Amino acid sequence: MHFAQRGWRVVGVDNNQRAVFFGPQGDTRWNQKRLQEQLGDNFQHAELDIRDRPGVLALLAELKPTAIVHTAAQPSTYAVGTLNLPEATLQSCPESPFVHLSTNKV
Repeated sequence: MHFAQRGWRVVGVDNNQRAVFFGPQGDTRWNQKRLQEQLGDNFQHAELDIRDRPGVLALLAELKPTAIVHTAAQPSTYAVGTLNLPEATLQSCPESPFVHLSTNKV
């Protein structure tokens, strides 16, 4: 929300994998809906599994983001996704800062 509230267009990438692992109580769609309602045109959702290398490459090639903040924390997606995102950044927008956040579960 921080960036969108300052006028940046934010693209959130998620495939709701938590619902697969944890059932209805793990579902993240409520947060996606909240962001869309609160941020309007400054928020866009991309339905994508960051383990999908061709999908990640295509998304970053299309968006050409000026900054990337990687916050994926689901351990099952973390390792492969963390390889895919910087590689796609280097290929599509090498001048863009890449910020990587982690959790204690990694």
